[in-house]
Amino acid sequence: MGYVRSRKFCCCLPVRLGVFIMTILSLGFGSAVAGVLWYGVLHPEKSKLAGSDKTMAIVTAVVWTLLAVVSLFGLIGAIIKQKACITVYAWLLWIHVILSIATGSYYIYTLFHSAEDDSIKKCEGDNASDLEHGACKAAFDVGRGILIAVYIIMWLIEMWVASIASDYVGQLNEEEAASWLPAQNAFGSAAPVSGAATMATTYNYGAPYAFSAPDNSHSGVHEKANDSYV
Repeated sequence: MGYVRSRKFCCCLPVRLGVFIMTILSLGFGSAVAGVLWYGVLHPEKSKLAGSDKTMAIVTAVVWTLLAVVSLFGLIGAIIKQKACITVYAWLLWIHVILSIATGSYYIYTLFHSAEDDSIKKCEGDNASDLEHGACKAAFDVGRGILIAVYIIMWLIEMWVASIASDYVGQLNEEEAASWLPAQNAFGSAAPVSGAATMATTYNYGAPYAFSAPDNSHSGVHEKANDSYV
């Protein structure tokens, strides 16, 4: 097998190690987030989820559950160095990134529209003063900004992890291609079969050309003539 240079991330760490670490972290984090969301969906009396908030929680829980399942594929592939599992992991990870961006963008959109009024009304209660209304709105704006920042950081990390997984798939493809080279070289340099007929050419067809013999050549004739005069 030919030598294939290991691809790196963070300047010096091999991508296989990166996939192994990231799959463990994403498996744990995805399972934890999905568990919290599913608990809130199944116990609305405690989580106070209703209407569009509950629907959004269900969709988000499905996305994070998918991440946990995908990470399990990647972890198995990184341990046994299985190209098929890593390829599935990389593809599903990119799909999860797209779904995460889509659902997160929709949730952020709701934060600037219907969710804003509902959250402020829940905060201030009945017969709230202008001061209480302003305090609730300021708290909502701060929370919304923090949530948007968390979403953006999370998306960047997910895209980074997906690029590491794709890089590892590329390395496995190179290793697979390099493993075929020795077999192809051995096949191409195989020894000819003993007793096989050779192709007839100008140099090996029929009897030797008459004037190629030393006695019949031009110099040979002159040497014979000189010998006769002596």
